[in-house]
Amino acid sequence: MSKRRTKTRERSFSEFSDRLDSTGLRSKIEKRALKFHVTLRELYEGPDRAPSITAARRAVYVWLMKDGKGLNEVARLFDRVPSGVMSLTRGRET
Repeated sequence: MSKRRTKTRERSFSEFSDRLDSTGLRSKIEKRALKFHVTLRELYEGPDRAPSITAARRAVYVWLMKDGKGLNEVARLFDRVPSGVMSLTRGRET
């Protein structure tokens, strides 16, 4: 019986922050998150069931996708699985 090994990667807020800085998106994403009273750290690491965090994530993801980013790009940027990003943004306009 063989065990399937998967390569898991730790999520890191500092790496996320560096990615945002390098792409020039940090201030724009931070402004959108703060409209929902959510910090950048909460947007990245916060609990999935908190309504304000969920609403902020949805708004940011939809905005990025309308701005031309693909589903996989948004998922990679936030260290999320694409199916989670898709289910959060499906049929929503913010």
